[in-house]
Amino acid sequence: MSKIAVKKLIRKIHLWLGLSSGLVVFIVSVTGCLYVFQEEICLMLQSGVFRSIEPQNTEMISALELQQIVTADYDGEITYMNATVYPSGNRASIVWLRNDSRNYWAYIVNPYTGNIIDTFPYRLSFWSIVLALHTSLLIPEIGHHIVAVGTLIFVVLLLSGLYLWWPKSKKGFKQRFKVKWAASPKRLNYDLHNVLGFYMTWVAIFIAVSGLVWSYEWMDKGIYWLATGGDQPKDKMEISYSDATREKDSAETKVNISLANLLEESPSLISYYIEYPYRTTEYYSMTMNYDRGRFYNKHDTYYIGKNTGNLLDTRLWVDKNTGEKIQEANYNIHVGAILGLPGKIIAFFASLIAASLPVTGLMIWLGRKKKKKRNVIVAQKKPREQTVPALNR
Repeated sequence: MSKIAVKKLIRKIHLWLGLSSGLVVFIVSVTGCLYVFQEEICLMLQSGVFRSIEPQNTEMISALELQQIVTADYDGEITYMNATVYPSGNRASIVWLRNDSRNYWAYIVNPYTGNIIDTFPYRLSFWSIVLALHTSLLIPEIGHHIVAVGTLIFVVLLLSGLYLWWPKSKKGFKQRFKVKWAASPKRLNYDLHNVLGFYMTWVAIFIAVSGLVWSYEWMDKGIYWLATGGDQPKDKMEISYSDATREKDSAETKVNISLANLLEESPSLISYYIEYPYRTTEYYSMTMNYDRGRFYNKHDTYYIGKNTGNLLDTRLWVDKNTGEKIQEANYNIHVGAILGLPGKIIAFFASLIAASLPVTGLMIWLGRKKKKKRNVIVAQKKPREQTVPALNR
């Protein structure tokens, strides 16, 4: 098969895959643009789960007190609870709980006084709807699969688009790197699709693949395999722990002491995240998020027995291999936060361009169909050549 034939085939594949997945890519990309800056928007508007507060010259309430305050306020059965606390003191604590209907409630709590600033069912909030659109298009049961397949197709479109972008000769390279803003609308639309698509690809490929990690186990294992040079990911840790029942007050005191010691030994914390034991769980899981490194948010996880306060196990940053670090950084890669605010800005514009590609691509296709139709009409109207019979001499 010649190069021309290959390019025509790839162009057709690119076209039909683009038409079939365009709406999904558009919705996922637009909602991704919004979600990238969720934290910043919430802090600016003082709404949602992220809230800023005035630091106070008093000690913060403990993680167990935070649990007790929320438990006392919530009228219903709690099956799971976690909390995020910011030791700097300029951010409100965030508590998430799940009820027996598997719905989540958010509690925003002042870390100094324990006063509840706000509480709401998360599934009815603006950001929950944005996230649901992004991950499932608000379609029950099959929505996640539609988004996963659409994202997989998008990766194929990125790679095929890169192949189609590649010019035939060295002279054509100059034209492929910049948009001709003064060109005709048709040429401008082509450049917006072709040139911006090229630049966007190098960022969007990481956003798309990191999204697929949550959808497909083979993608998660594949990235781990590449990062570690052929290893398989370890199974999630299961702590087998049993202990004689202790007096409640004594157990809480021991746990409080253990948690306080961990915080005291970690002065450079950005935040800490704690999962409380509910139902069959016999331990607290506490993750300490440290100052950002060059590419990762470094964090250590400690497991503390709920009855004795003993340290049962640890998962320290220094002991993790590259595959584990990439797995834990997957969310930050997906939203660009792995590079801080500049990374989020890059991810925002990459998502915005990704949202425009189905639109500009559709316009290119419609323009070509219109041109073909016009050429057919012209060919039909073209007068036949008349032959003049030879004159008899």
